[in-house]
Amino acid sequence: MLPVLLVAGCGQKLETTKYFYSPTWLKDGRVIFVGLSETATKDMLGSQLGSTVTEYVTTIYPSGTGEGSSLFETTNNTPQDMTCSPTIEAHYAAYMDELRNGLFGKIVIRNVTTTLQTGLGRAELNFSPGIKSFDWTSGGRELVYCTTQEIRLVAVDGTNDRLVTPESNLEFVSWKYGGRIAFTTSGEGTTRVLSVIYPNGLNRTTLATGVSVQYPQISAANTNEVYGILSGAYVKVDVNTSTTTKIVASGFTGNLPRLSPAADKIVYDKAGEASGVYVLDVATGTETAIK
Repeated sequence: MLPVLLVAGCGQKLETTKYFYSPTWLKDGRVIFVGLSETATKDMLGSQLGSTVTEYVTTIYPSGTGEGSSLFETTNNTPQDMTCSPTIEAHYAAYMDELRNGLFGKIVIRNVTTTLQTGLGRAELNFSPGIKSFDWTSGGRELVYCTTQEIRLVAVDGTNDRLVTPESNLEFVSWKYGGRIAFTTSGEGTTRVLSVIYPNGLNRTTLATGVSVQYPQISAANTNEVYGILSGAYVKVDVNTSTTTKIVASGFTGNLPRLSPAADKIVYDKAGEASGVYVLDVATGTETAIK
């Protein structure tokens, strides 16, 4: 959170506070995230007279340098669970919108290329009653998504919507790299089960609950490895052996952590914090606040 004080006329002053959150990765290694600028107008005694809010999407390098200009505005339509295409031919970001009763009614796809754009500029896919989670396929031309009861695939233009597998109590789905989809289902209490499956619905592998991570992210460096949160730590799991192979960070408090295209960094904001974008080095476990 970054406060800025400006002086206006007639004894008034402007106080601008900036917030940063909901980061993920572009294919080229930049971080894309949501920013919000709130400007309050106050009188000479400090009483607030009014305020304006602008929310937008922008980029920055994981070093914390090279912040870009606003790519598009999202005021009153905050992007939820934003994720970007794994292909480099164009930069596409997609996110969920219209949350109702725990389900999202829409996926919005945006072209975020900063040079001359070609192809798709913006698209919306609508779902009824709604979806829980989604991600890009490894080819970057389709999306995988889940309701509470099904995992499905759909082309980015909304065609060829088809079933992968029926399930119960689905929580989260991810893909991007390799040939398998990763997903989690919830059981009794806090029990979570991680599975991987091919897009034709065959050759499912279900991991033990003791290694079933939350918010699974498939590694581009080794697609048999999945990263995620497990018992308050950020870990790496081998899905073929159902074993935890690395504890990246203990006492992890990140929210919806996203693995970089090079599988060497994690980006996230933190639960309970109004503002902040953090990068975690996978090799060293070092955390850096970049916004």
